[in-house]
Amino acid sequence: MDYPIDYEQYTIEEIILLVSFLSDLERYKENPKQIDQADLKKSYASFKRVINNMSEEKRIDQAFEKQTNISIYKTMKAL
Repeated sequence: MDYPIDYEQYTIEEIILLVSFLSDLERYKENPKQIDQADLKKSYASFKRVINNMSEEKRIDQAFEKQTNISIYKTMKAL
C-alpha cells in the first residue's frame, strides 16, 4: 500500500517507523488478536516521535482514513 507519507521529508529509519505503525494499525483493525495492544501503543509512540507536528499528524490521519477507512486518532483513543 502507498501510505500518505512525504517520503522525501523523512530519513529511511523514520519512514520504517511510520510505515510499521500504519501497517500495525491495519493489522489490528483487521483482527485485534493479530497484534497486542501494548505493541500497537509502542508503535504509535514511535510514530509520534517522528510526527511531532499536529497538523502533519492530522494530514496523515485524514489521508490514511480516506484510503483505509481507519482513523489513527479514533483507534488510538479507543485503546
